[in-house]
Amino acid sequence: MSALQHGCHVLVGTSGLSEDDYQEIDTVARAVGKGVLACGNFSLTAVLFQRFSEMAAKHIPHWGVVDYASSTKIDSPSGTARELAYRLSRIRESQLDVPHDQSQGPEGIRGARLNGTQIHAVRLPGYVLSLDAIFGLPDQKLIVRYEAGTSAEPYVDGALLGIRKVMSLVGLHRGLSSVMDL
Repeated sequence: MSALQHGCHVLVGTSGLSEDDYQEIDTVARAVGKGVLACGNFSLTAVLFQRFSEMAAKHIPHWGVVDYASSTKIDSPSGTARELAYRLSRIRESQLDVPHDQSQGPEGIRGARLNGTQIHAVRLPGYVLSLDAIFGLPDQKLIVRYEAGTSAEPYVDGALLGIRKVMSLVGLHRGLSSVMDL
């Protein structure tokens, strides 16, 4: 907010923002005529993972997300999974044949519903960040997978793209895909 109020365009690279945070940032950015590009993940393969998942959700009404991360990751689900759920919610909610309130077993065993998407968060040593978006129709399924490595290298190209593009924006724009030709 301080950078906006001092006349700067802003590139945000965090996964900890709420819908209210995004709204507040957009209001300030528009008021000062500056752009904000908020990306929970700068990896180009993560952007494509989200885009391919959006394409699938247009045609397949049943899906769920499995979010894998290190045992030390405190946010659950990850920002990349939250951003995916937000993007899919703009298409539709995933269909549940058995609603949660009719499901038998311990509460939460089927994951949690976020923006109309069922998400299961696995936190174990050995993972950095991986996501599976699983889409299903009778007798068939599609699994779209994103896996991050341990270095910063996958995020450099996307961050540089964001830095170049943010200066042409006004208001808040979510996700690197908003400045890519996809």
